[in-house]
Amino acid sequence: MFLPTEGLDKMRVVIADANQVVRTWLRTQLSQAGVKHVAMAGTAGDLLRQCSATTPDVVLCDHNFGEKHDGLRTLEELRLNNILPLSSVFIIVTGERLRARVVSAAEFAPDDYLLKPFTSGQLAERLERAVEKKLALKTVFAEMAQRNLPGVILECDRVVERTPRYALDALRIRAEALIALGRLDEASEIYQAIIARNSVPWARIGYAMVLRERGEAREAAELAAQISEEFPDFMGVYDFLGELHERNGELAEARTFYERADSIAPDNLRRLRSLGEICLELGDVGQAAAVMRRVVDRTEGTSLSCTEDHLTLIKSLVGLDNTDAEINQRMKEMRTLLGDSERAAVLSDVIEARRLSRNGDEEGARRAIDQALKTHEQLRTPDTLATTELAEACLQNDRQDAAEQLISTLPDAPGVLPNRLKRQSQSARDRARAAAAQLEAERAEGPDLDHIEAELTRLETLIKRLDVTWDDALATDARNILIDAFTLAPRERSVIDAHIHYNRVAQKHGFDRHKPTARVSSPD
Repeated sequence: MFLPTEGLDKMRVVIADANQVVRTWLRTQLSQAGVKHVAMAGTAGDLLRQCSATTPDVVLCDHNFGEKHDGLRTLEELRLNNILPLSSVFIIVTGERLRARVVSAAEFAPDDYLLKPFTSGQLAERLERAVEKKLALKTVFAEMAQRNLPGVILECDRVVERTPRYALDALRIRAEALIALGRLDEASEIYQAIIARNSVPWARIGYAMVLRERGEAREAAELAAQISEEFPDFMGVYDFLGELHERNGELAEARTFYERADSIAPDNLRRLRSLGEICLELGDVGQAAAVMRRVVDRTEGTSLSCTEDHLTLIKSLVGLDNTDAEINQRMKEMRTLLGDSERAAVLSDVIEARRLSRNGDEEGARRAIDQALKTHEQLRTPDTLATTELAEACLQNDRQDAAEQLISTLPDAPGVLPNRLKRQSQSARDRARAAAAQLEAERAEGPDLDHIEAELTRLETLIKRLDVTWDDALATDARNILIDAFTLAPRERSVIDAHIHYNRVAQKHGFDRHKPTARVSSPD
């Protein structure tokens, strides 16, 4: 029987369906089941407003909830924006029987999945079962909402004692909280005990997570591979393997697992975002653009729409031919999200640097980055997105010092620095070390006077242009040539004369002299 403290007649249920006839039918079914308090929403926006105003006990939501807002995306929006707490029941109601749809719905963890048609008795039974479980775990959800992990663990223990029927649910939440707290041995005991009784895939992937956190990546990958063979529809294993390979810098392997999961359940935004970024980093800009179009189109007009998605899409489009019109349109959409701010200006200059660099205008790209750096200094509040994107642009344009300076300003917290930026920064340091080693070898062999002469000839052209009109970007190029020349041949008379000539022009325009400087090896 249903828990007497929360009878069906006291529950507040919201029916979310675009079809008036279906809403009326569902209301009749609820009435026959004993539900008295029913509200109806014909659009996703209406549902979000109702849930924001008064938290319902249950939401019955149609899967095909309009062209853009299907039930799964609505569930995402409700959960991610903390509009509908975990203590409320969300049930997908649909006539859809396609395997991919069912798998997708299960992956987003609605509390139940009702296939139409059904009787009022069947509906009442499913409602009672779902709400009873929510009541049993209510205190656990309350601690989760407060992000109080020790409290979550304590309440899970209480659920195991007083409601053994939901012990597995409580143990699953408890183990995940233990991993988050770094108490890996305790989490391992839970997973191994469950596996010994029932080889459920979530317990086995949980144990693989413990192995990963212990640094046993190979063992974790082997266990996950076994799970994927035995439970090919379990999406968690593909995401785990994708994240594991991505963390190890094995992007091609990560992409394979994300694509495999996407072929089974194509509605997961988090996975699509990871896949799009990986394709972009691998240089497959066509596939990156295709994936990110799906993300941007799916989130359009919802609170799930974000600047990062538009930015990844635009960066992908920059690498393709004949996409200027779409880039301009996507830039307008992104600026709408950002508003008129220095942050928007920084990101616009970063995109412009990418476009110019792709077209071979390295000097123009350098100027765009210089402008972005100046604007970034004027940001009134720290902005992680603007900082990381500008740092990435600096790395791609051989401005490692500027990139490292930007990265040093970011908070030292997990997840702040994107994995791709960590890899690119490390790659830039590796290139710098290789260049330093090559320079040392060249020094041992003696200076390449022909190369130095060619560079000094180019420098003379730059100084003549600076003598007429001073330009910061040209001056930076000139100083870089001076540094390279001095590094290779500090005692050559032509190098000394070049320094003297540059300094005369700089002082003429009111700028500082450039002291002879040699390049040094990049620190680890």
